[in-house]
Amino acid sequence: MLTGVLAAAVLTAVPADAADFPSWEEVEQAKASVAATEGQSAEIEALLGELSGDAGRLGNTAVQASADHQRAAAEAETTKRALEVLSVQRAQAAASARGLSDQMGALAAQTYKTGGMDSSLLMLLDADAAVGAMDRLTTLQGISGRTGQLQAEAAAAANVLRSLEDREAAAGEAREEAAAKSLQLARDAEAAAAAADAAVREQEERSAVLLAQLAALRNTSVQLEEERLRGLQAEEDYREQQVAREAEEAAREADRQRENDSGNRGGITPPPVETGPAPVIIPTPAPQVPQPKPAPPVPPVSPAPPAPQPPPAPAPGPIDDPAGAQAYAAGRLGAFGWGQDQQRCLANLWQRESGWRTSANNPYSGAYGIPQSLPGDKMATAGADWRTSYRTQIEWGLGYIAARYGSPCAAWQHSEDVNWY
Repeated sequence: MLTGVLAAAVLTAVPADAADFPSWEEVEQAKASVAATEGQSAEIEALLGELSGDAGRLGNTAVQASADHQRAAAEAETTKRALEVLSVQRAQAAASARGLSDQMGALAAQTYKTGGMDSSLLMLLDADAAVGAMDRLTTLQGISGRTGQLQAEAAAAANVLRSLEDREAAAGEAREEAAAKSLQLARDAEAAAAAADAAVREQEERSAVLLAQLAALRNTSVQLEEERLRGLQAEEDYREQQVAREAEEAAREADRQRENDSGNRGGITPPPVETGPAPVIIPTPAPQVPQPKPAPPVPPVSPAPPAPQPPPAPAPGPIDDPAGAQAYAAGRLGAFGWGQDQQRCLANLWQRESGWRTSANNPYSGAYGIPQSLPGDKMATAGADWRTSYRTQIEWGLGYIAARYGSPCAAWQHSEDVNWY
């Protein structure tokens, strides 16, 4: 029931008024009958779904805004470097043009000193004067020839200089536009992150009350209700994640095929999309692992066993902390029933996926975080701080691996075989 409620809740907004939430008096009154209890429970679960859905959407918006800013910043840096190159080329062209101008001036002075002479006048000169005049005429002809060559070179240099000046001016405008765009997108990303953080705080505050009310209605505990709801949603998210990753790889393969076809026709193919840092694969002895399980048909959602409870999180640290993330993951293997022999497979898997960076964002698909959740807000079942906490991301990622593959080494083998997990 929860899955259907959450899916429908995606289209609704978070209630803005506290009056939209049930009071404790209404919860107590609902205990009067089974039907009322179930109805009130369904309403609370729907409200929890709306809170989670809204926070997730805003979180995804913040991730996208950050990615847009990163792309704009890279574009601004590219235009800046292009302008710097053109500035150097323009300065060199200007120096070349000045050099040619100086040479022409020197030749003009030499021509003036040598003097010009009509060859018909040589017949009126005596033999010695004629020889001297012939020498001067030969020199003058050489100077004239060099002058013509320099004039042609100077004209070409002037054309090059004008072209570079025009290109430099255009590059300067492009740099200013790119810088302004990057700045605006940085502000947008900051605003989106603030909105996402505010939604997370609201979700945590209101969810705490709603979960307490739900536990009172069902005569359970807040912890059990939270685990039950997260388990239901996580199981569905894990299945959707695998389908999404398979579709992502299929789209990549189709793009590669189109690029190959274009290349065979002599067309220009776009550069490959950078999806993350180059993997640093740790040599791993061939593990004895079970074959990866094929994705099963989607059955009706049933409650999943609760994931092992993580230890209390220490004070927040840097968003991207690959070393800290790997250390945390190594310490959580035992909670999922795995030995330390699985750590090397896990290290290789998530190095390939994200470089163990909490903020890793795949511009091709929108996958986010250390385990590359697609989209990122699927990790909200492990914690509302999925956008900034490597602990939350790792808890979700280990749960996904356990549910879909059984172990990190099985997931790594699947990634080796088909390039996704």
